[in-house]
Amino acid sequence: MSQDLRRPGSGSVAPPGRGSPPWWLIFKQESSEMWASGRVLRFLTLYAILMSVTAYLLATNNDLKLVTMKASVVVAVTSTITFGLFIGLVIGAESISGERERATLEPLLLTPTGHRQIVLGKFLAALSAWPAAFLLSVPYVATLSHGDPVVWTALFWGGLLGSLLAVAFVGFGMLVSIWSDSSRISLFVCLLVYAGLLIPAQLPTEFLNSSGGVLVSAIDPLESASQLLTKVVDEGRSLGEAWVYFVAPAVMTALITGVLFLYSAPRVRLAAE
Repeated sequence: MSQDLRRPGSGSVAPPGRGSPPWWLIFKQESSEMWASGRVLRFLTLYAILMSVTAYLLATNNDLKLVTMKASVVVAVTSTITFGLFIGLVIGAESISGERERATLEPLLLTPTGHRQIVLGKFLAALSAWPAAFLLSVPYVATLSHGDPVVWTALFWGGLLGSLLAVAFVGFGMLVSIWSDSSRISLFVCLLVYAGLLIPAQLPTEFLNSSGGVLVSAIDPLESASQLLTKVVDEGRSLGEAWVYFVAPAVMTALITGVLFLYSAPRVRLAAE
């Protein structure tokens, strides 16, 4: 690419990067700033503390025979997904509205780069926190498995479901950010939705095992992921028996990314509409 991409608010000019698409230049600039500023590292530090506490409590209960080893692994992987998605959601929620608030969005929108390219670069930068969060969880899950081969099944499904949901949650955060006047509004809306998705996990087991509970679990993507991990990892069932719980994460991801890039991305403006 022959044109320079100015980073809003920084006054610096990114290298031309001949042959590099605009979204790649934006991704490199955004991700380097996110990591160099320590913003993502602060989230990951908090995440590591939460995972350490979770793993300690699970290990203690496992020693007391209150929770089985496989159930502990499922809880650890579910916690990884829950905590990891929170990071991407918060970053995505601030990605557009935050720059609009700081009046740093205009220079980027005035470049010859298409709006979809801008959104794609920011989207991938916000998504970059998830692989780091997942890798941080591997030692905890491996320790709780006590060398049992179930760890590979847990990590496979945790990585797959977490990656699908990470795409969906970052995309949702960016959708709200595009249409919000301020980052405060976008963060409030995103956290409200996030809290709502966590409610089914707090419902009694008796209800979740009923027909209504199965329906709620199959609709809520976070609870669907938890139920799928329980069926496949803890209970040893095949995907054919638990496929219904894979539908919500897959559909949510496809729907949100479609709306984000096909409808909302071309409509990014200096002011929310």
